[in-house]
Amino acid sequence: MPEETASSLEDQERKTGGAQSAEAVAAAPEGITGAIPAKQGKSPVWLAMTAISLLVSMLVSASSVYVYDRFYAQKIVAVDIKGYIATQRDLYLSGKETNKEFRANIDKLATVVKSIPKNRVAIMEDAVIKNAEIEKLP
Repeated sequence: MPEETASSLEDQERKTGGAQSAEAVAAAPEGITGAIPAKQGKSPVWLAMTAISLLVSMLVSASSVYVYDRFYAQKIVAVDIKGYIATQRDLYLSGKETNKEFRANIDKLATVVKSIPKNRVAIMEDAVIKNAEIEKLP
């Protein structure tokens, strides 16, 4: 009889993966070994984790759309170069502006046009019919 008990204990140990000692298996009743109690209900922690992950997901999505629109999306802007040059010419011809001031203002125009960001397409204001952002000149 002792041989039978030793072999059945070894079988039980193999079944449980050796996680339980042979004495514990032998002392436990037949149907209780390895039983895990069933959960009664979901914990409120899952609800909080779901709410947090939803909030984080919405914030990341909104910020990525904002960054894309601000820095990468192509936009069309209109520049009234023709009107600006005509105004400067009229000021020069009327004597309100010297040759040096006229050249300085034209240089400012070139600087402003060159400073338009690369994600903006600049076109002449005369070509725009409506709904285009207008870049202000100095």
